Amino acid sequence: METSKKKRNIGWFGWSLVIVFSVALIASLLLFFNVFNIKSVFSIEDLENAQNEKATEGQEVDADTAKEIEEIQETVGAQHVEIGDFIAKTHDFYNDKTGYGNINNLNWKEQTDKAKEIIGIIEKEIDTVQSDALKTDLQAIVEIAKATINDEKVEQVRHLHRYFHDLDIALNHYNGSDKIWRVTETLK
Repeated sequence: METSKKKRNIGWFGWSLVIVFSVALIASLLLFFNVFNIKSVFSIEDLENAQNEKATEGQEVDADTAKEIEEIQETVGAQHVEIGDFIAKTHDFYNDKTGYGNINNLNWKEQTDKAKEIIGIIEKEIDTVQSDALKTDLQAIVEIAKATINDEKVEQVRHLHRYFHDLDIALNHYNGSDKIWRVTETLK
């Protein structure tokens, strides 16, 4: 007979199992992506950010630069201890919130609140700053912080972090990194 040529059907029970497993898999993936706040596996923005980071890598500190940094720490850093403390705390904030890939998942409410805090503190303290280079850097930080509040762009937060990184090195003997970004007037 023709039973050897006949195909096997999986029937309604088989299709029910396939549908149940498919729905369970999709639900699990949706839950995973929502719990870990993953927007997409390969987004164009993430690729662009990675390219920007490679294109703007910090410079290693050589012996001459280290000597310049020590001179700045002994003069500008010693004159501005309170500003230095503010810079160190803010740099810690940015290390925590933007380091290790966190810059791709920013909490914008937290970032805008921090930008407002930065603006308030700098505007209150800027008249006490004696160094013209540091004053210029602080004014630039205020402008970037205002832009961060208005635009909510990742690149602005990255730029703020780099300012605070370099100023932390210049004023506070920060040694958590051997790179400087050369974005500040204080370290130029």
